[in-house]
Amino acid sequence: MEQFSVVSGWSVMYPASLADGRTSRAVRGVMLPALALQQLLEDTGLEAQAVAGARVVLRERAGGPVAAVAHLASEDRRRRFGQVQNALRRAFCDDPVLQPGDYSAALAFHVSADGRVRQPELQAGTGDAQRDQRLLQAIADLQLPAATADLPQPIRLHIQPVPEGRDCGPSRQTSP
Repeated sequence: MEQFSVVSGWSVMYPASLADGRTSRAVRGVMLPALALQQLLEDTGLEAQAVAGARVVLRERAGGPVAAVAHLASEDRRRRFGQVQNALRRAFCDDPVLQPGDYSAALAFHVSADGRVRQPELQAGTGDAQRDQRLLQAIADLQLPAATADLPQPIRLHIQPVPEGRDCGPSRQTSP
């Protein structure tokens, strides 16, 4: 966690006993600190709770037994994340305001045992209040497979700018 704090500039607080017997995975690449932290904490049984700004506190993962997440085979985990990605792609590509393009954003949400999205949160907005609100609404309206609830929570989504049509095919925007 110390290296993460140095690289990201984030302050991560936790009791030393929380780290006993736990090892985080290596994280490489350019990404938002929230996404890097999520990857660092994957399979540790810990989660980060935002305190303010770039400050977080680590705690035992809430919302269910850690064993349920830890036993998921990587192939099963990839399949479940793929289902989430496909649902998000359908929701975004069907909305001209949300179609991938020249904006970025970061969001997080939880999935309940019935596949409903709970607690959608905009962590970094697009700079467009209308688009930000539509992003939150599109995520809140998702109905995902119930098995999605077994993935590490919260699920974090980082939207990066992409060339028009890359994720959705040729432009689906309709003329006025």
